[in-house]
Amino acid sequence: MSHQPVRLRQFLLIALLSVLLVRALGAQQPWQSLFNGRDLEGWRIVIGNGQAKDTNHLVQVDQGMIHMYKDATQGSRQPAGYILSDKEYSNYHLRLEYKWGEKRFSDRVKAKRDAGILYHAIGKDGVWPTSVECQIQETDVGDIWTVRTRVQGFVDPATTNRFAAVTNLAGKIVTNEVAPVYLAAERGGVAAIRGKAGQIQRLIRSPMNEREDWNTVEVIVHGDQATYIVNGKVNNEARNIQQLVDGNWAPLTKGRIALQLEFAEVYYRNIEIQELAE
Repeated sequence: MSHQPVRLRQFLLIALLSVLLVRALGAQQPWQSLFNGRDLEGWRIVIGNGQAKDTNHLVQVDQGMIHMYKDATQGSRQPAGYILSDKEYSNYHLRLEYKWGEKRFSDRVKAKRDAGILYHAIGKDGVWPTSVECQIQETDVGDIWTVRTRVQGFVDPATTNRFAAVTNLAGKIVTNEVAPVYLAAERGGVAAIRGKAGQIQRLIRSPMNEREDWNTVEVIVHGDQATYIVNGKVNNEARNIQQLVDGNWAPLTKGRIALQLEFAEVYYRNIEIQELAE
């Protein structure tokens, strides 16, 4: 009895798997550094409304790190800003490390130290561009902030429609919406829309994965979707990322990457990106 048909099928199967493997490897791009450790090649500095220059050297490269507010005096009045990538990105895996310094400035002298990653940043320069933020703030790393954008998140149903009563100066009771808390869909999270025209809204991370010293933050973006990973653990997701176009919400699938300086001394290092297939 001939085994030729069986061998032929085996050969064709191996050939097909080889083709699929080659395609998969071709789609997986190597990791690339977005920061060379020497200067800000590939980035530009934006201070305040975008018109000012960094004459006080608030952003410096020092010992292989980006050091925000290196020479600023503790408690002094300082502007906010960011560094912005020259290139736009759509499908990618971004990772970096950050560490807090000791100094705080302006209105954050007694508040949590704050910074952040803005992605899909578009439009004119200035604090802050239309984008979505992966928050870097003490104990809140991984919060989603919609900066004139809108996203669908997954939240713990027990944290939806929470309101806090506030009495204003006129004695009238008003309410402020309290942000819902992330819970993965497979664990019972329900879909929730965050973001309104001209506003900034928050979706709280869960769990709190920040630690002392250096922390690793990863943002995996596929067009209008993003997943946040802090120190190896997923703690937030955004889906259906949108921007306003002529008064209507439309998909926001690409933009530049920005790293904030927001009134707190912070260090960034090992900033890398791996572009992904669509």
